[in-house]
Amino acid sequence: MTRKRKKISKKEKKAKAEPAVLPLDQQEAFFNSTIELTVAKIVDVKPNPEGEKLYIETLDDGSGTPRTIQSGLRMYLKESDLLGKHVIIASNLAPRTMRGVESRGMLLAGDYKDADGKDCVEVLDASWAQPGTKVVLEGADPKAAKKAEITGDEFFAVKIEAKDGVVQLAGKKLLADGKEIKTVNAVNSEIG
Repeated sequence: MTRKRKKISKKEKKAKAEPAVLPLDQQEAFFNSTIELTVAKIVDVKPNPEGEKLYIETLDDGSGTPRTIQSGLRMYLKESDLLGKHVIIASNLAPRTMRGVESRGMLLAGDYKDADGKDCVEVLDASWAQPGTKVVLEGADPKAAKKAEITGDEFFAVKIEAKDGVVQLAGKKLLADGKEIKTVNAVNSEIG
């Protein structure tokens, strides 16, 4: 007698794959010791020909070496919406190859619905800060050592969110060059 395997839906797979979020009282210390966020300027954007949702962005992250990141923003933003923007990236995320191109980090954004109910995305903007500027929690040392490389699960172990347009973690504001990071449209949104 053979057993039938229960078919697992995409929604169930996604729910099982969700990384565990740390308790709120542990998130600040974990973020300060583990996750590195950096301001980077998008200097080139092109579609990934192998991925209909993916852009390949080339960034100036202040290191002197161009950085390539892929993001699933093609459904939401035009290339011209991204080119030249000073964005915030998870800069110590382990490299990952997607659709034939290595991505070295993750561009941070929040989602929202427009007046017509359409799904939209807003990338975090730090237009006042130079590429390479570290993004820190208020009161934290911008020069603090972080892990050289982290996994996606480690990044998602903390909950970064916009509350009333101010990007924060565990009730503390995220700052770039001493100025708080704000959203315009994704005012009450999870950031990832």
